[in-house]
Parts: sequence; C-alpha cells; structure tokens
Amino acid sequence: MLKHIDPLLNADLLFALQNMGHGDRLAIVDANFPAHSHAHRTYLSMPGVGASKVLDSVLKHFPLDAFTEYPLMIMAADGSEQATEAAVDFMEVKNNSEESDHNSKLIDRHEFYSLARECQLIISTNDVRPYACLILQKGVIFD
Repeated sequence: MLKHIDPLLNADLLFALQNMGHGDRLAIVDANFPAHSHAHRTYLSMPGVGASKVLDSVLKHFPLDAFTEYPLMIMAADGSEQATEAAVDFMEVKNNSEESDHNSKLIDRHEFYSLARECQLIISTNDVRPYACLILQKGVIFD
C-alpha cells in the first residue's frame, strides 16, 4: 500500500501510465468493447470498476495534452450528436478535475475503434452503460 495513491491505481496501471510519453493515448473502455483484440500494446482489465471511476483516478495523475484541441474524446452513440449518459458523466468528472480547462469532443464509434487500435494503453472496465468509452491524450508536466 502507498499513501495518497488511489488503491484503484495498481502497480501495473501506474507503471503503464508512467511509461507513456507526451502525445501517447490511453483508452478507457466499457465491458462490451473488444479491448483485447484492439490492444496492440498494453491491455489492463479493471474488473468490478466503472469507466467514470477509472477516469477520476487516472486524471489525478495524468496530465492532458495542452497542445491538441481535444485531448479527451468520448464515443458517441451511432448516428447521434447528443451526449450519452456516460459521456455526460465523463465530462463532469473532467470538469471537476485539475484538467477542467481542456476540451473534449464526441466521436463516432467507428472513429473511436480506429483510434483505440493506436492507443498505448487500453483499460477495460466493467461499465455496462452504452458507449462508455473514452480516449485521453497525455500531455506534459511543466513544473
């Protein structure tokens, strides 16, 4: 155990986050996403945990990229430009974090699948909400 580190952030996850560099992306995906077949680099499973909780824990230590317009991309429902329940929740988590000044956008499911294949890390959750998937792009720490 470590002090001041969320127990959700286990050694494997901390190691993977630490090894990511500026511009690398990570996907946090729901229980229905084919994470194992899309993960060409690192795949971690977080059974019993929802995507919003993982996002909240990760954002406490993961700087979002200030050099890209949308360092947070959230999967949208097919054929819809309206935010899903999960998307609204993700935006609220981001807005309540130190990363609140960064933009987010909804992206089509097919675009999400394509981008997920290029992610450095995919974290699979037990979230069963439809379209509870997002991608974060890592930034730099200036201080």
